[in-house]
Amino acid sequence: MNWRGLVMKTTDGVNGHTGTPRIVPDVQPAEAHDRKGRKREAKRRRDAQRLPDSYERFKILLEVIGEQRHVVDLEDHRARYAMIIMGAINAAVFLVASRVAGNGNLPTALPHWILGVVLVYVAVTLLFILGAVDCLRPRALQRKGLLHWEGALLHDIAEFETAWSEARMDQLNQEAVLIAHMLARMIHEKYRANRRLYGGLAVLIVLGAALLTILGVISVIR
Repeated sequence: MNWRGLVMKTTDGVNGHTGTPRIVPDVQPAEAHDRKGRKREAKRRRDAQRLPDSYERFKILLEVIGEQRHVVDLEDHRARYAMIIMGAINAAVFLVASRVAGNGNLPTALPHWILGVVLVYVAVTLLFILGAVDCLRPRALQRKGLLHWEGALLHDIAEFETAWSEARMDQLNQEAVLIAHMLARMIHEKYRANRRLYGGLAVLIVLGAALLTILGVISVIR
């Protein structure tokens, strides 16, 4: 029980003299707590239905843009991981082929179907490299607003400072919306490029395993 508010009361004795005071708890703090709870609940309901103001909208857009940039970096890392795996496969094929050829086990005239596998492997490797370049290539947003780095380079420092001093929240929100939309399109393009990239990596793994098997069989037979 909350004893923050205390009320001093007295009781009359039998002989009419004032008795000793007794302490009675005040019930107002509990009522105040319930009243604050009702106010918080009413405010929560109002916040759930109201539209965000300009500053709140700008903060939300900045968080969305930051998350989108994180996804772009993640897709670039995935493309680099795929290139590392491709490099390991090519290194293994080259190392085994060099040892087989160095031991004199590689025939001078390879069957046509083996040459076909080698040519397909080389072609897939080149397509894979082109796919990695397409995924990792820089993509400019091509906008001229205050929030775009391309737009900053179109003005000198004094003009850029003046433009920022005259900027309005509706202008900044509009530019942030455009940036979020362009980043979403960029992420879509990178997802599509990475799907093609990892599809080519799967084909490359199968062809690399086939070449390693062929080289191993040739080395054992000869």
